Amino acid sequence: MKKIDVSIITINYNSSVYTLELIQSIEQTATDQYLYEIIVVDNASEQEDLSHLKKHLIGKENIKLVENKINSGFANGNMLGVNYASGKYLYFLNNDCKLLNDAIGIMKSFLDSHLQVSAVSGQMVDENQNLISSYKLFPTAAKQLFGNSFARRFSKHNFPSNKIKLSQESAVEVITGASMFFRSSDFAQIGGFDTALFLYCEEEDICKRVWDSGKKIYFLPKAKIFHKSGASSIQNSIDLEKEFYISLLHIFAKHNNLLVFFLLYVALLIKLFFRIFKRKNGLKIFLFALRGFAKKESLRYKQRLKR
Repeated sequence: MKKIDVSIITINYNSSVYTLELIQSIEQTATDQYLYEIIVVDNASEQEDLSHLKKHLIGKENIKLVENKINSGFANGNMLGVNYASGKYLYFLNNDCKLLNDAIGIMKSFLDSHLQVSAVSGQMVDENQNLISSYKLFPTAAKQLFGNSFARRFSKHNFPSNKIKLSQESAVEVITGASMFFRSSDFAQIGGFDTALFLYCEEEDICKRVWDSGKKIYFLPKAKIFHKSGASSIQNSIDLEKEFYISLLHIFAKHNNLLVFFLLYVALLIKLFFRIFKRKNGLKIFLFALRGFAKKESLRYKQRLKR
């Protein structure tokens, strides 16, 4: 049996229409220059959606469907998929994406020839072919307290801001979590995704650990990917906003000492206070912040085992 070059892992959650469109785009753009497999992790979707997915995957031998009995979130769902992956490379791709060219081949070729690079991503675009931010900066204390522009002046790497349009292959600090193409050995070396995160900030955390390990992350503008943002996030907006801050506080605590963490927490409280009268859920989120962004309010604890 020939070895798999790329294992593509995607999560389905009550959005089989998007998952099937993603698979079709992969089949249409992939070439015979590499072997790939697709691993679909169903995160406890409703039976109707799961049945629709199963019906259209019949006969597709290079696609594995993994049924999760509980919605375990982004990090856990992807790590479940990793258990079934055998590729030299792992491509974590949101199911609300579509490949617009041979993005897989472009990213694979780059990693083949750049051994110091652990992960790459391509250029995301929307329905109107407008560019979507595909990379960003890690939220350090200096950036949170003084802003990105000021902090970048003192950064050792001086990573590009996501407001800059990059037209050539470039090292970036954090790539989008919607499209993350990893060298499997490096992914394993740093321990994969942090499963303490249910949703949000997974890319900031893992990209920080890649750079800390001495490896690099690159943005490849030639790889084109359509992204219909938020297609699979069907939840109450206040719950999603709370989840974001729970995750943000987790990476603040994980990647900083106690003093820096305290400064970040205070800075965040001040920001949220001034948003009380500017945003719909401003007061609720500020009160949630005063409660210490309680983890017990995470969406993780609102999931139920599927029978």
